[in-house]
Amino acid sequence: MICYHEGENTYLRLDKWYNNPGQINISVPNSALINSVTLGTNGYKIANLNAKYTYNGKEKDEEISVKANKTATVSTINSDNISFIETGGKSGDKSYITSITLTYTRPKLDATLDEKGENVESTISEIVGENKTLALNRTFNPSQLYTMCLPFDLSKDMITEIFGNETKVYLYDGYQNGELSFSIVKEVKAGMPFLMRPEYYVEQPTFADVTVRSTTAQTVCGGEWDLCGTFGSLELAADGTQLFLIADGTLAKPKADSRPMRGFRCYLKKAAGTVNGSAQLPSVTIDGETNAIKTAEYAAPTSATTAYSLSGMKLNAGCKTANGGIMIINGKKFITTNR
Repeated sequence: MICYHEGENTYLRLDKWYNNPGQINISVPNSALINSVTLGTNGYKIANLNAKYTYNGKEKDEEISVKANKTATVSTINSDNISFIETGGKSGDKSYITSITLTYTRPKLDATLDEKGENVESTISEIVGENKTLALNRTFNPSQLYTMCLPFDLSKDMITEIFGNETKVYLYDGYQNGELSFSIVKEVKAGMPFLMRPEYYVEQPTFADVTVRSTTAQTVCGGEWDLCGTFGSLELAADGTQLFLIADGTLAKPKADSRPMRGFRCYLKKAAGTVNGSAQLPSVTIDGETNAIKTAEYAAPTSATTAYSLSGMKLNAGCKTANGGIMIINGKKFITTNR
């Protein structure tokens, strides 16, 4: 499958080359069901495309035909995946697709875990038990680093189905010789703080048939620095005893006037009885790779703040970028983040 451009038009072209037909695979988490898929095309028609999916335990193979500048819909799919395969009779046959519209049904939710919610712990205590279907009100972008803490086990299958096969999950090993170390794992237990780097873009993921086990977020002791989970939002101390990670693994220290960190995340806390050391932040080693530490502060800009990106682009009022990041305000580097 290759994406092409013709002037202002963008389309996917599925080619039939010898015994290697082009195809598109569409899937949703197995807790959801695809209802229908609508394909649109440009000035070319689609005449050699087959839709393959499983309906009520039986394999379905449906031929798709779309006239030029028209659409065609495959309906009543009721499956968590569908494939569109170019089946032209000769090498060089092509299908041109300019739009794909998907409708699907999510399972009935027992609760939504809201990263901005209040009294989150009370919500969790009310749903403790087996066979729960929960949505997490949070958005994830591919290949970025996220701190997380959830009240249920996260299995290997659940991680790959929702966030992608190449998703990486890390647990905290501890602090030693100026380094905070994290190593890769395949699954996470309820209440444990962890890091995740997803493969897919995921908005409000749904977790089906989980057992809510923990009503209290856990802390992993690691010598001078502990990794602490939180289910609810939390206002971090600005005295250097509490730090948070942003998308690229950079550590940051909150300012006194910064907004609270949102829920279902984790942060680093200076262990009780240890000395509040120098202003130099620890380095971060994730699966053997050490991230460079930038000297930056956390910012909570107002609508009157004028800020610029690292490339010199002027940012929108209030610097309320979708995913946070490093920006320049009055010649200084600041960090805004929703991580």
